[in-house]
Amino acid sequence: MVQLPVVEHERLGRPPLKAMLGQVRFPAILSILERGFMAGFQEEVRDEYPELAEETQFGVLVGPNGPVQTEPAKQWRLSTADGRWSITVAQDALTLEAAAAEYTDYNEFRRRFSQLWPATLRSLRPQRRVQQGLRYVNHIDADRTPAGWRGLINPELIGPIGGAVLGNDIDQAVSDYRIRQPDGTLVVRHGLVRAGPERKAGYLLDFDYFTQVEDDGSVESVLSTFDRFHDVIYPLFRWCVTDDALALFRGEEASR
Repeated sequence: MVQLPVVEHERLGRPPLKAMLGQVRFPAILSILERGFMAGFQEEVRDEYPELAEETQFGVLVGPNGPVQTEPAKQWRLSTADGRWSITVAQDALTLEAAAAEYTDYNEFRRRFSQLWPATLRSLRPQRRVQQGLRYVNHIDADRTPAGWRGLINPELIGPIGGAVLGNDIDQAVSDYRIRQPDGTLVVRHGLVRAGPERKAGYLLDFDYFTQVEDDGSVESVLSTFDRFHDVIYPLFRWCVTDDALALFRGEEASR
């Protein structure tokens, strides 16, 4: 199990968060594709998520003959009036996602999911929960030399980037760690990478904690699973960054 120091939760003024979402997967319910079936669920959440849109999701499978596009899949997106939060309902998954620029803290996510999942159990009636995950994607936007990141990223994590051997000519370097946990798998992707439509240079800190389970997905078990995941992801994020980085995220000036 990942061993992390205890830290107090803090709301940062300028966090590097780019995406935050929680998802519960269940056996496919084909009726979700039908407008009539979704009407009851929409009515349950419409007061808080009044905007409804039908979307088409495309996927790609990579095989021996190269990438192959899968059949398009329909899904529904229900959003708050201000666009800060959205629910995506696919035939085998329900996802709650925050607009990164407007995300406040985990407590708001938890409050919203504590209302959303009971509505899902009543209206969509998933037979069981088969997977659950919580993901935070951070990208510290800055055009620094590799050595320059050593002031913002924990030296134990950044490793040889910007060191004497590899120097400052690294254009991209991404590591992918999969860490077995007692209750699932913690995936940590980090490194120098360009991201977003503008391909901004920066440092990626992507935390994805998920578990594959087979149970009835009660409200209590779903929320406690999210709690456990967050109680690992947040201190891990804090371990990954330096005090100078935290100063930047608070809106303060770093010491160097």
